[in-house]
Amino acid sequence: MSSENFYLDCPDLKFLVEKVIDWDAILKVKDTIGSGDCPFSTVEEATSAFFEMLTDPIGTLAAQRVAPRATEVDDIGCQFKDGQVIFPEALKRNLKDLSDAQVMGMTIPRQFGGLGFPETMYIAAIEIMSRADASLMNFFGLQGGIAECINQFASDALKAKYLPPMATGEKTGAMALTEPDAGSDLANVQLKAGGFEAMHNPETDEWTLSGAKRFITNGCGDVILVLARSEDPEKKGGGRGLSFFLVEKSDAVKVRRIEHKLGIHGSPTCELYFDNAKGYLIGKRGFGLARYTSWLMLAARLAVSAQAQGISEAALKAAIRYADEREQFGKKIKTFPQVSAILLDMEVYSQAARSLLYATAEIVDLHQGAEARGIRDMEKKYSKLADLLTPIVKYYTTEMANKLAYDAIQIHGGNGFMREYPVERLYRDARITNIYEGTSQIQLIWAISRLVRGDMNELLAGLAAHEFADPELNVLAQKVKQAQAMLGEAIAFLQTKDNGYREWVAKSVTDMAIDVYVSFLLLQQAEKWDAKRKIARKFVHDALPRCAMNRDYALTAEPQIAV
Repeated sequence: MSSENFYLDCPDLKFLVEKVIDWDAILKVKDTIGSGDCPFSTVEEATSAFFEMLTDPIGTLAAQRVAPRATEVDDIGCQFKDGQVIFPEALKRNLKDLSDAQVMGMTIPRQFGGLGFPETMYIAAIEIMSRADASLMNFFGLQGGIAECINQFASDALKAKYLPPMATGEKTGAMALTEPDAGSDLANVQLKAGGFEAMHNPETDEWTLSGAKRFITNGCGDVILVLARSEDPEKKGGGRGLSFFLVEKSDAVKVRRIEHKLGIHGSPTCELYFDNAKGYLIGKRGFGLARYTSWLMLAARLAVSAQAQGISEAALKAAIRYADEREQFGKKIKTFPQVSAILLDMEVYSQAARSLLYATAEIVDLHQGAEARGIRDMEKKYSKLADLLTPIVKYYTTEMANKLAYDAIQIHGGNGFMREYPVERLYRDARITNIYEGTSQIQLIWAISRLVRGDMNELLAGLAAHEFADPELNVLAQKVKQAQAMLGEAIAFLQTKDNGYREWVAKSVTDMAIDVYVSFLLLQQAEKWDAKRKIARKFVHDALPRCAMNRDYALTAEPQIAV
């Protein structure tokens, strides 16, 4: 029997949102509680509104409307006819429901018609909605990041024009970064902003953009953020010649085709051609890649992490339900040790990924709030952590989503391979999450450089200093400290090696860092809720031998070029 509410039926998510996240700290820097600019007079009033919104409309809408339509959206998918992208009717109803519920502008400032909620609240909503239909996240989840980028860097005129209709859902957004010959290598972008300076009209401040973009999620959207070459490559090559532009949907922005994909069929992935399309510069010339694209990619990676977590929760729920209903040899299959072991692993690693996700979201909120208020020491501290943890959480949650979707099919046996069961769709939908917005391998390269320079040291030292009154938790904490010492040994060794060696062992060392950090997080959660004890115990017991293995590999690897 399906759930009636995707927030209330997930105790772990509800626990993290209501008992673990430090809303006091977030709201202290993210909002003006008690002022005329804020609808809430106290933190308690604000958090009560957050929890109520996650319950209804988010939890109810996801369970009762979006989830029942997911199969229809997947079966029909987005179509392309006469240069237009055609949405399935079920997707149109989903988007209308989101707009009617007034949740499309969740993080957009209130002066532009949005709700002005913290990023962490938005991440919870994305997870819930992605559990219902992962493809819908590419409208709902990326809308916020695109709007936030406009709010952060665009002119007041552009904010006033585009943010209000994005807040209502009247306009949807897209980001056009990749090109046929520039996927992860964005410094090689060739789409031109005019004949460089010749096509910039200083009177209207309009630019003219020409060229192609590929793999653009919701490329048929109304407001497109475009990375384009604004400077003559003879004078400024590579990333230095790139700027960031806002382009509104028009006849000059042509959808050439949409991709036929393995999964997320409800999200159109477009190839675009800009035929002298009008664009408006966002921020400063020449900072398109280093500043604005990097900022937007971090936001998108966090959203995809929440999307992956939603898929994981859907896979876990489906596996538990099937194992409880399916009987073989006169017994429910959940009673078989091998099946039970898979289910326990799924539960543990889903909760591990979720712990990392919300710890990261909280740090992102603290960084953004400190930056907006000019609290320099705090901004510097949390900026470093956000830059480190965002690629790590994107790597971990998406890899776990793929694992849990795989395991869910295994629990279903042959039935899981059939389209009649939702796990088949979850498996296909999960596969893109560790590819788009930067593959897992790209995330590991980002992470390892920051781990080697010690960006996680202070965070882990603070967690290690915590004393547990509970004897069992204290014993487990000592084991985590052993793993922490192994991580320190590996990082010290890598500080003597070149980048090639570091990147070769990046997965092993990043996995160690995740094991240590998540172990500490789970132990502190177990201190607040006894139901987390078995999760923490299993994760720590698994993590210690993993860390020993990864430490040994990091110290003795022999990098080779594949034949």
